[in-house]
Amino acid sequence: MHAPEFVDKSTDPKAWRKHSRALRHSANVLWDDFVELVTQAVSRAKAKNEIPNLELAIEAIETVKLLYGLALETALKAWLIEHSPEKIEIRITMSGDGSPKHAELKSCGIPPNQGHNILALAEAADVFGKGFSNVLKTDGDRAALRNICRDLGEVVVWRGRYPVPMSSFDPVSPDPQVPVAALAHYLRDWLDPLLDALLV
Repeated sequence: MHAPEFVDKSTDPKAWRKHSRALRHSANVLWDDFVELVTQAVSRAKAKNEIPNLELAIEAIETVKLLYGLALETALKAWLIEHSPEKIEIRITMSGDGSPKHAELKSCGIPPNQGHNILALAEAADVFGKGFSNVLKTDGDRAALRNICRDLGEVVVWRGRYPVPMSSFDPVSPDPQVPVAALAHYLRDWLDPLLDALLV
């Protein structure tokens, strides 16, 4: 992509939202597969009076979370580009005639080395503030979404792509007050309303 087109697209929130919607649509399709895998596993186990084997469903939800994480990351960046353009940094190299030669998106509301930190993006977009109080109505909602953002950020960085991260680290424990189901089959109870608000 040439520098002028890069600058135009990288600062166009509509382009970012369009891409986020496409990712979300794909995640929704795979979500239905995940639900079907859970349903089948439970039905088989019930017929045999066994504990359900949810291994395939767990594998499927990691891919679903990867797509939802990318959709949320892209939607948050669209929001920041539109509502907080002062937080966006694009580095442009000009040729001698004054035309853009090279352009690079250096930061999108958060430090450059944190580009996939979905929780940091959500905080930069003030998702946990008053502007989104119609989506996150209670402290419990905000806590659940913080856990979801941390989890999806980890999935985007490594869990959805590799068996291990690029280096070891001390994981951040989720808020124990939030049900674990918020990171699994109830994930969309918080994620869908937020994506709906971001993608208006």
